[in-house]
Amino acid sequence: MEVATNTVVSIRYVMKNSGGEILEDIMDKEPVEYLHGSGNILPGLEKGLEGLPAGFTKIIRFKIDENSDENYQLNVKIDNIRAATPAEIEMGKPEPKQSNNSCGPGCCC
Repeated sequence: MEVATNTVVSIRYVMKNSGGEILEDIMDKEPVEYLHGSGNILPGLEKGLEGLPAGFTKIIRFKIDENSDENYQLNVKIDNIRAATPAEIEMGKPEPKQSNNSCGPGCCC
């Protein structure tokens, strides 16, 4: 499966500014998920991920917006891609993951 509209994509990344300073590094943490095509991530990043398969690593360079002089670089690893559910498409984002310590509805633990 490839990154496309209405897929839920799990990524990990290292984000750097134009000076090479690391702004955020989640490469050794849990991946983040987003719904591709929903406009919930930066347009330059979304465009750079389009069509890539799971397991792919890519360096994507982009600007926050067209008026910005600041360039950013994301070293991105695509961990997983899956089809979004109808509910996720309607919400415009992935459904929240269930906590491992949840014992069910009405739980007080």
